Amino acid sequence: MIRKQIYLAPEQEAKLKRLARATGRSEAEIIREALEALPESTDPVLAALLSQGVIEAPTVSLSPAQAENAYQRYLQQIGSRRLGLSRAVLEERRG
Repeated sequence: MIRKQIYLAPEQEAKLKRLARATGRSEAEIIREALEALPESTDPVLAALLSQGVIEAPTVSLSPAQAENAYQRYLQQIGSRRLGLSRAVLEERRG
């Protein structure tokens, strides 16, 4: 293995320490796993999906905070939807 020195924001360091403590793994292992989880820009599966139009390349780049906010808004939106099938089943059971 090759030793690397990196700079982290205080909140990133705190998160890294929490993850390592909670999972019983080293901080280095957490970082290695995070790197492995990132897609390669030359990933053949990703390239095939893009070329076939199955997925679209993002047109904007979001910061982690912006992505988290967008995800939370999405969860709120789907949480407020009424599920038609569930409602129909419940009404049928009530008679």
